[in-house]
Amino acid sequence: MIREHLEEIYAQHGRLTPALVVEAARDEEHPLHPIVFDCDEHEASERYYRERAHDLIRTVKVVYRDPETDEEKRVRAFHAVPATTGTELFVYEPAAKVRQDPLLRELVLRAMEREWKALRERYEHFEEFVSLVTSFAAEAETE
Repeated sequence: MIREHLEEIYAQHGRLTPALVVEAARDEEHPLHPIVFDCDEHEASERYYRERAHDLIRTVKVVYRDPETDEEKRVRAFHAVPATTGTELFVYEPAAKVRQDPLLRELVLRAMEREWKALRERYEHFEEFVSLVTSFAAEAETE
């Protein structure tokens, strides 16, 4: 059902973007309206602000010097780990703390593995996927 409505929007505009979906679903009679407009304006704005804050946290980087190569490296300053209290699913911990805490490090590595597997599932049907990953892995080995 959803696919057909999205295909209809695509057919009307020759492309599909979130803005076009929102505009089509704005009409209260549109079948996608209750899916897209699933909360009141206050809740929607709070969701937006949380997403902006999430993006902000992810943009901050720290620079460190690799002791083996003396090369500067940039990594995220904060890493998401599962929350153990409160209502949030994840909390962000400083990279230095994650590096030093074996449990936090393991949680981040497990998340990395899940993301890698999701990426593989998303693109493995492209015949170029394996060669692309292999070339990136070889490039990383030489760096």
